[in-house]
Amino acid sequence: MIGPDDFVVASPALVASQLADDLHLWRLRYAREMGRAPLLALLAAYVGADLASLELHNDEFGKPRLMVDGAEHPDLQFNWSHSGALAVVALARSVMPGVDIEQPREGVKILEIAQRFFSPDEAEALAACQGSEREALFFRLWCAKEAVLKAVGRGLAFGLERIAFERQGDFWQPARFDAETGDPSGWQVQEFVPSSGGAGALAWRGTELAVRAWHLPGG
Repeated sequence: MIGPDDFVVASPALVASQLADDLHLWRLRYAREMGRAPLLALLAAYVGADLASLELHNDEFGKPRLMVDGAEHPDLQFNWSHSGALAVVALARSVMPGVDIEQPREGVKILEIAQRFFSPDEAEALAACQGSEREALFFRLWCAKEAVLKAVGRGLAFGLERIAFERQGDFWQPARFDAETGDPSGWQVQEFVPSSGGAGALAWRGTELAVRAWHLPGG
């Protein structure tokens, strides 16, 4: 599993050309007032275009599409997520990635959410845990589910219960996916830890690919 210390300092412009049959995962500093600026700056480096020529247009499900000089970019696929002071961006050329991160926070009604939005088996697995273990497993499961839904391009409105995982030790493995999503055996879901105490997951449909984790100088 990729941990906080596995993100290597790099310049996006220098490593962009290395993106081929793998995935790049970037960790960025983030504040709400930044909006999509960190994402756009990273995408500009990867497509080798002037930042002013880039726009993000949301499709009907709210998924951002990269537009360069008014036309959708033909091959760079991306997804991003932010929580607290961090953002992550997943980039690929051969697959459509989905990524999600969460910073654990107090006051989340874990069992209530699980019983309402998760599968019965998932809710039962969480109910069998206590305290910090339950909290950690909940956020890891949430990230795994949302990463898949974002890779599908539908987001939370598609339904968390349509993507079911089963607990195997400290990990969640794909178990039963909605027919519209495809056989879970055709999916890759990799957990990662973006920062101490945080949870993250990266998902894509297809064969296993190498994931290279980066962060900006000083970040």
